[in-house]
Amino acid sequence: MKTIVIGIGDTGLHIARILSRENHDVTIIDEDADRIRKAEESMDVMALQGHGASLRTLRQAQAAEADLVISVTSSDEVNVLAASTAKKLGAKRVVARISTSTYLGTEDHITGCEVVGVDLIISQQTLAASEIHRLVKSYGAISVELFMDNRIEMIQLPVVADLSILEKPVRDLDLPQGALLAGILRQGEIIIPTGVDTLLEGDEAFLVAEIGVIPRVEKLFGKTGERQARKVMIVGGGEIGLSVARLLGQDEIEVILIESDKGRSKLLSELLPDAVVIHGDGKNLALLQEERVENCDVFVAVSGQDDTNLMATLLAQHLGAKKTVCLVSQSDYVPLYEALGINSSISPRLTTANRILKYVRRGEVVSVTQLEEGQAEILEIVTSEGSSIAGEHIRDASLPHGALIAAISGAKGAFVPRGGDEIINPGDTVLAFTTPKARERVERLFRRRLLSL
Repeated sequence: MKTIVIGIGDTGLHIARILSRENHDVTIIDEDADRIRKAEESMDVMALQGHGASLRTLRQAQAAEADLVISVTSSDEVNVLAASTAKKLGAKRVVARISTSTYLGTEDHITGCEVVGVDLIISQQTLAASEIHRLVKSYGAISVELFMDNRIEMIQLPVVADLSILEKPVRDLDLPQGALLAGILRQGEIIIPTGVDTLLEGDEAFLVAEIGVIPRVEKLFGKTGERQARKVMIVGGGEIGLSVARLLGQDEIEVILIESDKGRSKLLSELLPDAVVIHGDGKNLALLQEERVENCDVFVAVSGQDDTNLMATLLAQHLGAKKTVCLVSQSDYVPLYEALGINSSISPRLTTANRILKYVRRGEVVSVTQLEEGQAEILEIVTSEGSSIAGEHIRDASLPHGALIAAISGAKGAFVPRGGDEIINPGDTVLAFTTPKARERVERLFRRRLLSL
């Protein structure tokens, strides 16, 4: 597939690197010569220096023949104009990333924008807010992902001391019907488990389950009581903080919002009548103590400054906050935040990049979700008529090492299979956990076989 990526910042670089690794024909465009040089040295791509919305540059990049043009520069106006222009030149599909919801006319984080001739516009800020909202609603988890029209959920849970499941072989885990251990994160590396693998203290478990089964899974991992938070403190009242507060208010969750700008605090008080809005410094120890951060279920730091978010989060943890969510603009720092013990770190740029990659892979592969910077992937993939896996029992599916089938959606609804007796039928959508090394072989199983004469 011929793809053009305009803007080689964090988001564009991530998208270009993934697509290049998957052997797509990728052209990158950026005005910064140094960025272009470094990207070209690290990836097999064609690189052009120039303005992404320029007719000359787009023609030089052969946008008219492109299957997909993705514009993710730091300017909303450039992104919308570049995507719109590429579409008019003949590009089959175009995507624009925006930092706010101004162009959407709604609070939706993803929309098709026919007015400007763009197939998909993604608001980075409101997409990040939706991700944070989801984490708050399942605050016992490190991360949460939904699949198959929200009927299957994947949660990432810490493995702590004194659990009955410790050091038991996976095949002997007493997981409830409709749940599966799909991955183990151990010392920074992901393991796709077999029946003989065990869970150790300090691991993090990736569990896939039918929605109604999740509470029983969490109980097995020592999570008891309400899944949803009841009280949340937010530092930062920008667009993300405002969006998160509004979403939590709809769920009748008590919100305390701290904003450092006096004028903005006043506006937030008017926009959020049910929230407690405080004008103050979110990294002020005395203020966090005064507002009893330890009584909050979740502490969320989403100001526009990484240093403020990090310091406020570390202080909240020190004071006893039950769970912390921290916004980080530099995605390279995400592993560092995890090493510091921050429960969940959200990179708007990576969140946006992964959502765009899902859109890129329409067709047999419905979506791809990356875990731990690409160490493992979750594929939603449609079973083609005539593929080698169609009509096979799971146990006979010849899955490569480093891959497993976690869920199936078909005529029976969406469910997590137990054992290998389930049959994968043509048209079924399958949720597969895989390492990048095994991914191509997994996809091949679901493609229609070519008949030889």
